[in-house]
Amino acid sequence: MDSDQRLLKRIRAGDREALALLYGRYLPSVWRYVYAQLRGDDQTCRDIVSETFLVAIGNLAGVDGAVASVGGWLIGIARHKLSDSRRLALKQAGLEGPETTSVADDPLLALEAADLRRVVGDVMDRMDDVERTVLEWKYIEDFSVREIARRLNRTDKAIEAMLY
Repeated sequence: MDSDQRLLKRIRAGDREALALLYGRYLPSVWRYVYAQLRGDDQTCRDIVSETFLVAIGNLAGVDGAVASVGGWLIGIARHKLSDSRRLALKQAGLEGPETTSVADDPLLALEAADLRRVVGDVMDRMDDVERTVLEWKYIEDFSVREIARRLNRTDKAIEAMLY
């Protein structure tokens, strides 16, 4: 299996098979991230995930090997696309200010959940791309430490230390 950097090099050279491999490798994690952020809005999720990969492909020539973690890079693009989508929705609704959340049953629980999402998001934003990717692969994708180490060309012990 090709490393991410090798796939990027092949994609830059016009290799469609490499693009399909990269897409297949990262689609599940990008999808889960966006779907969780949108709380199950399937259509918007499809749009944002598509836009994420389109932007990534369009920007490949400009990053030229500077992508330390492809998964983290893609999640970063998705995060920006989510922000754009939220701003557009607020603008179309004629609202300004922070994102609003509809509260069905318990406003206090909804507020606490929103606050927790914000705090976790802030912490994740401060992590480097590799740390974010390792956490996602381990706890969302349920990859083994060995699989994560292989994908990132690191030792099992290095990944274990990072998870610790």
